[in-house]
Amino acid sequence: MARAANVAKVGVRTLHRWLREEAFGKAYRLARRESFAQAVSLTQRYAALAVQTLAKVMNDDSAPVASRVAAATSMLKFARDSIELDDLADRVEALERSTKEKAGAAA
Repeated sequence: MARAANVAKVGVRTLHRWLREEAFGKAYRLARRESFAQAVSLTQRYAALAVQTLAKVMNDDSAPVASRVAAATSMLKFARDSIELDDLADRVEALERSTKEKAGAAA
């Protein structure tokens, strides 16, 4: 926070006060979301290369065993996380459908 205040050439207390103001807080949150979206976009851009790199290390018999195990573990974790995310999306979709059906039946 001190660094941000320094860049903006204001005091930390002023920055905290601005954050409590609705318009400034809203603009700040929007800027943070946009910055985060750019970072997510960049990670998506390099995801395939990251997987290829992990696969290359995992399959490299000359790589240290610890590196191969770490690469394999990462691949398994990402695969598991992907399945869990898909399952969660399916569950949310089912809940949304159920909620809409109940709302329609109640009307």
